[in-house]
Amino acid sequence: MRLAQYRRSTRHGSVAAVLTVLLAAGLAACSSDDGDTLKSWSEKGGKEQARVIGQDIQVLLGATGGSAEVADRCRRVLDDVKAAKAYRAVPDQGAQSLWQETLDRTQTAATTCTQNTDTLTGGSKLGEVAEAQSSYHLFAQRISVLAESGS
Repeated sequence: MRLAQYRRSTRHGSVAAVLTVLLAAGLAACSSDDGDTLKSWSEKGGKEQARVIGQDIQVLLGATGGSAEVADRCRRVLDDVKAAKAYRAVPDQGAQSLWQETLDRTQTAATTCTQNTDTLTGGSKLGEVAEAQSSYHLFAQRISVLAESGS
């Protein structure tokens, strides 16, 4: 891999790691005791789903080369996306929309990764992964706003 691509991939991976931590903190701060809340979504598996997808974005950012190992990692990302899509919806419409967008974009990047492992350079088409990371960032921001407002 060329050095410039490595630096870009590493930088994007660091950003994804920071977003994962911030999202976890935001989800932990959400509080409310009534029915279907962000807190209950978070505590009953949503926080874990969000953490896993954040890590999967990092995996995709690092997916370079043409090995069977890379394809296997990308297939695991697809499994994680499938599990996250099967989990119940985020009880905030704005957050759910961003979460769905994150999952769809992560799925697209992981599918590209599994189908084109021999031509990957700088992550599974860095543009696709960057879009997933951007959606994940917006989702994390929405969660932070909700946490600050006590929703």
